[in-house]
Amino acid sequence: MKCIVCKKKKFNVIWNNKIRSSANNFTKKNEKVLQCLNCQLVFLKNKRKKFENSAISRNIYNKNNSIKEFKKFHTPREMKKLNFIKKKVNLKNKKILESNCGAGILINNLKRNAKLTAGLDSDFYKDFVEKNGHLFISSIDEIIKKKNSFDIILSFSELEHKYDPVYFLKKLKLILNKKGKIILRIPNFYNIYMYLLDYHFFKYDFRTSHNYYFSKKNLEIMFNKIGFNIIYSSGMNEYSFNHLLNYIKLKERVKNRKIIKFLSNKDDNYAVKNLEKNWSSTSLIYILSN
Repeated sequence: MKCIVCKKKKFNVIWNNKIRSSANNFTKKNEKVLQCLNCQLVFLKNKRKKFENSAISRNIYNKNNSIKEFKKFHTPREMKKLNFIKKKVNLKNKKILESNCGAGILINNLKRNAKLTAGLDSDFYKDFVEKNGHLFISSIDEIIKKKNSFDIILSFSELEHKYDPVYFLKKLKLILNKKGKIILRIPNFYNIYMYLLDYHFFKYDFRTSHNYYFSKKNLEIMFNKIGFNIIYSSGMNEYSFNHLLNYIKLKERVKNRKIIKFLSNKDDNYAVKNLEKNWSSTSLIYILSN
């Protein structure tokens, strides 16, 4: 077995326990999580190819894969990411593809000022995406075959699910215009929750639907090997610092609990900005070009 990023063969087992298999359930058997000793890439030993199908992946966290529930849960999260990106990239009058689009939260917001909006995902979402006036595409191969391309490709919360992320990124590169940009949001393995909570964070973060856990070092090795130019990179924290303090106090996920406000908004924002600045945030943002 070789690391998909650096091709080295030495790994440590960093987890040998049950992992999440749905929102509130865990696997019946222990699962091993490995880490490359060279580039620090973390991955499930037993990777699942089926979770590349987003309709399957989302269904384990969203009962019956309800569009209504999808929008309710994801809209605030996705809009926070999109507003972060809008400060860095001009998205007006562009041909935009939202990969892993689901209910099309991003392209629904961008449609008014875009030249074209398209959604790439499982056929489960076809009728919904087309109903909202977007072009629907069921596979990257379909785009390559038709020799179509895009100015902007958005891929949020997707790379970690792929069975072969390198192959996926190479395909995205083929459908990107010469001066186009790929914008990625990727969970950050080396985040502040991991450092401060260790087992109590991994217990919930390791899950069957995430094949890989990336960080700055291995992402940049991978992007460079594929031939991308990194034109912007940054940390992006998706939760308040008060959320982190509550997690530390309770030693469990605090999604449905009332968060105790330890810090003022000003102090909270200051702390979050420093997490992002020092690459300890929950997510990473990369903007790539050919």
